[in-house]
Formats: sequence, structure tokens, C-alpha cells
Amino acid sequence: MTLKLFACGDVVNLISNNNFIDDKLVNIIHDSDISICNFEAPIETYGMEAINKAGPHMFQSKNSIKYLSEVGFDIVSLANNHIYDYGQSALENTIDELNKHDIEQIGGGINFNSAYTTKIIDKNGVKIGLIGGCENEFGCLYEKKNRGGYAWLLHYIIEDNIRDLKQKVDSVVLIAHAGVEDIDFPIKEWRERYKRFCDIGVDVIIGHHPHVPQGYEKYNSSMIFYSLGNFYFDTAGFENKSDDSYSVVINFENSGLIDYEIIYHKKIGNQVFNVSNQDVSFDLNYLNSLLTENYEQLNNDISIELFKKYYYGYYEQALGVSPNNTTIFTFVKYMAKRLLLNHNNDLNNLLLLHNIRIDSHRFVVQRALSLISET
Repeated sequence: MTLKLFACGDVVNLISNNNFIDDKLVNIIHDSDISICNFEAPIETYGMEAINKAGPHMFQSKNSIKYLSEVGFDIVSLANNHIYDYGQSALENTIDELNKHDIEQIGGGINFNSAYTTKIIDKNGVKIGLIGGCENEFGCLYEKKNRGGYAWLLHYIIEDNIRDLKQKVDSVVLIAHAGVEDIDFPIKEWRERYKRFCDIGVDVIIGHHPHVPQGYEKYNSSMIFYSLGNFYFDTAGFENKSDDSYSVVINFENSGLIDYEIIYHKKIGNQVFNVSNQDVSFDLNYLNSLLTENYEQLNNDISIELFKKYYYGYYEQALGVSPNNTTIFTFVKYMAKRLLLNHNNDLNNLLLLHNIRIDSHRFVVQRALSLISET
């Protein structure tokens, strides 16, 4: 007997589309024993208030949960950087609605302990354990707090849970939400951490958060899918994007993972369609090759590029200093922004915190500065 798991990437259904998945994909989801997605934001809740954070706030339609249930999703991961954007009441309302539609959750909860709770799925004589975690962004429960939120991917409890599950199940699956957005390969720090998770017991890692697809690789007897990309995203900035990406169908036996299938898809209008590998804008073989061909140099180059293009400016703004090597135009723009914001210390502090606490940002800046300073 086998257990078939369907896993896809990020879902945000803001426009209340009750038909955002095409029939071919619905059949694949229904045909699977377990189907899981990353539920990227809370549902709209009366009276909800945005938390203090740097970066965008997101929510989605309440109808999204009902539709996910109808098409066959059994579990969602709440371990992502937007699930706590509107605080405790929106999170609790989201979880209540998921429970109402018999959709289980991992990676997030109304308190610390529930956020780190794992799931064991026992079907067809096969047991798999599910764990969810996200890098340390706003809403993360990196320590015990008097609120809900999501599990930190680098918390020691994640490793404890992996070891515990390994003794109870045939295979362990980790749903990981981390990485640098809009680049087509994983940075070294996450790649090495994922391999460590596999060393201590994870059999499959399903990654997302970069919003674009990245490659996958076999590591010893484990499989690591670094980023599936978006499954369906229709918030501002994404409503007109096709989000070419992929999902995976993984077959497990009680002896472990036996095989997997790549499912390609893209968004056309307000619906995600199952397509062939020739119909998407990326080449998965090429993305896989980035993990082997000159990977170390690629990783170093992207760290320096991102630092110079983005992070240096972020730190300048957060610390309230004038831009380095500026033109007259950029200096005037900088001064206008300072006057407009009245040099708002709260906003600057949030921006500084944003760039220090988020693991991917910190990893990139540390590597870039090391490369620049130690050569």
C-alpha cells in the first residue's frame, strides 16, 4: 500500500475567487490521500488591526478556506511571514474557520505550544509525520510569548520534533517557508540547514517563500524541494503575474519515499492551470544545475549583488544617514522622504529590526560583508 501526498506552494486568495483551481489540478488533489498548501495570510476578520511591522500586510477571503476544503485540501501550513499580520483575533478566526471545514494545521497556532505541534498521518498502512516552520519574521514565536504566531524554523524544538517523529512514523516531511525572494536558487545557509534536518531524520523537505521556483535535489536518501513558488497569489503586485511554478505528488510506502511526480502550473486570469513543462517560463533541469555548477561562486555573487542593490540602502534609511555615493537626484529624493516621514524613529526601528531578525536578510548581509571585508 502507498500513501500519496500532494504538496503545493503559497496560497493567497484575496479577490474571493471560488474557482481558482482548474479541473485537472482539482482531480490531482482529489486523487491524493493527503493534500497540503501554505496558507499565506489570515482571512479577513471584522475589526482586525494590522500589527506593527516593516513590509506589506496581507489577508485573504474567508471563502478561500471553504474552497480549499471542497477541492480536497486536508492540511495547511500556517508557518509563514504573513499569518500574524493582523494579530491574534484574525489568526484565531482563521484557525476556527479551518477547523469548521476539517482542515488541519501545522506550523502555527494560537499559542507557542500549538504552533510547534506536529501531525501524524496514518493511511493505507503508512505513517508520515508533518512539521512546519518559517524563518524569523514578524509573527514568529522564536521564544515563548503571550500570543499566537508561527514556529521558527531554527528553533531547537523543530529538531527535537524531527527526532521524536522519526521514532513514530515511516517518513518525516518538513514544510519550510524561508529563503530570499525572487532568486532562482537557495542561498547556502538554508541549503546547509535543510541538509542537517535530513541528517537528523527528515525524508522530504517542501520549500516555498521565494515566490519563484527553485530546483530540487536528492541528499542521501532524502529529497529537498527548495521552492515550489506560488500556487495561487492574487494580491497587489501579483494579480497580473502568471506565477509559473510547480507542485509535487509524492508516493510513500512504509519503507519510505518511493517516487515523486512534478506537476507544472501557471496562473491564467484568476485561475491556476495544470500545464506541461514546455508551457512554463522556467526550466527545472536548469534550476537543478544551479545547485551543482559553480554553486559556491553563484551564492557569493548574489550575496554581494543583493547587499549593494538593496540592503545597504535599507540600513542607510533605517539609521537615518544620507546615501553613500549619491547623485543630486537621489540626495533630493532622500531628503524629501525624510521630511515626509518626519524622520519617524518607529518606522526606522521597524525597518532595522526587519533586516536584522529575518534570517535570510541577515545571512546575505553577513556573507556579503565578510566577502567584501576579508578579501
